[in-house]
Amino acid sequence: MLTDNKFLRVLDSVVLTPVITPVIIALDKYFEAAKLQALVTSGLRNPEDQLRIIRDYLVSKGLNKKYPEAMSGLVSAQTIYQGRTVYAWQPGWSALLNAGIIINPPRQAEVLMDYVRAGVPIAKGRIINGSPHFSGKAFDIGGGINGIADEQAVIAKALADKLPGLLDTLPERENNCSHCDCK
Repeated sequence: MLTDNKFLRVLDSVVLTPVITPVIIALDKYFEAAKLQALVTSGLRNPEDQLRIIRDYLVSKGLNKKYPEAMSGLVSAQTIYQGRTVYAWQPGWSALLNAGIIINPPRQAEVLMDYVRAGVPIAKGRIINGSPHFSGKAFDIGGGINGIADEQAVIAKALADKLPGLLDTLPERENNCSHCDCK
């Protein structure tokens, strides 16, 4: 039971699912062995939650003034960008990718600007799927004072041990979290 977790705790705001809950419970012993306290900061979310996160990043990076159309409206709202009809949030989201904020869109969308991911250039035009959090098969673990290095080491150990249900991890340094995919 999650209330028994002593080292990998879950924020009250996190929406848990039957897929991620057993993985979080099982990871607690790995964090205990490392003597590392950590927090699960995100679980199930919907497209509107994802858009809110994108808007928060646009504000924090000062891009909200350049892409005001991304700051209001529904996930399905559209605008004209460079002569094409796109989602109103799509240019702002693409600008975040271009600025190094790697985040999935609220729904499948085309990237409108070049960007670099993990040192690899990605050309505009690539189609990116909506967040894996939408399916309830992903969660994030927040990083500590030294970023996510300690958390990533613990998760790597669990992956090496083939912890049931844990599929992969993606370090999100800019977000200071370790994204975990489950199966």
